[in-house]
Amino acid sequence: MKKHIIDISKWNDSINWDVLAPQVSLAICRVQYGSDTVDGLYKQHVAQLEKRGIPHAAYAYGCYVSVNDAIVEANDFMKRTNSNAKFLVLDCEDDTLKSCGPDNLAAASQAFIDTCKAAGWKVGFYVSHHMYNQYGLNKVKADFLWIPRYGSNKPAFACDLWQYADGETGGWLDGVGKVDLNVLNGDKPLSWFIGGNDLNPINPIDPIQPIQKEGIGHATSKYDDGYGVNLYENPADPIFAGRITQKIPYLIHKGYWGGGEKNMICLGNEKQWAYLKHFDVQWFYAYTKYWSGYQIRTYDGPNGNDTGFVDGSKPYQLFNRQDGHIDIDGNRWIREEHVIIK
Repeated sequence: MKKHIIDISKWNDSINWDVLAPQVSLAICRVQYGSDTVDGLYKQHVAQLEKRGIPHAAYAYGCYVSVNDAIVEANDFMKRTNSNAKFLVLDCEDDTLKSCGPDNLAAASQAFIDTCKAAGWKVGFYVSHHMYNQYGLNKVKADFLWIPRYGSNKPAFACDLWQYADGETGGWLDGVGKVDLNVLNGDKPLSWFIGGNDLNPINPIDPIQPIQKEGIGHATSKYDDGYGVNLYENPADPIFAGRITQKIPYLIHKGYWGGGEKNMICLGNEKQWAYLKHFDVQWFYAYTKYWSGYQIRTYDGPNGNDTGFVDGSKPYQLFNRQDGHIDIDGNRWIREEHVIIK
């Protein structure tokens, strides 16, 4: 039996799942229409799909009125989305244009996508065929592009997923009746879509490093197992406290930056400081949750005085971490709530 990629919403409110399920390889389910309207059947659709082992993803119809509002919508979308969703999609159509206006439509759409990507999601961009080449939407960057065009003519623009029929143009499957139908249209196989979220935005140290909820890096002794590396207390005036002898990764809890060979890292409690020079280190980096250029306030310490801004245009290495703040060098601290750490 041929299987289909479908997208569904509350309008698909009478489904015989036992009949439909064998025909479906992937279902993309609507979560919301703007922040204020939650799709009333989203949770039910997901429950039925998961009961039958059918991969599902989530989409949000954008109704934002500004760049900042797009970020709010994106965060609301992620809070409402089932964690098992394989990817997210922003749906940009005529109502999105009507609410946002033409001038900021591309920037707001990009902000929505970037907010979701910064949280670790694989994110697609669905945009009406007649809109794609207008308003700068063809410059919006996402992990994949999804374009509708009904009938026998393929989209005039390169895309990864083609919605070739809706309920009014011949989209029909037993068990659901009228339904939107889609087909792969690029070089990405189905496995790319249903393989799950890309939880690992590019990290210059390790592209597969997971999200890090504590510490500032991992340190591994440069020496063979059995070779002792001294530990100290009080890094400002080190006092010998013991040794480590295993060549395994240790979580770095914080750093002491005395300069050059005086730099030390804490591998546990206050009696577990070691000289940095004895270790190979994979530092953690902070990535903005927003778009490049969005200003994140800096402070002179955790809960300290305002010292300016950084623009999130690059990842920032962690030098220390304390009380929900991170030091990104030069005693410039930012709040963790604005970044994802990998």
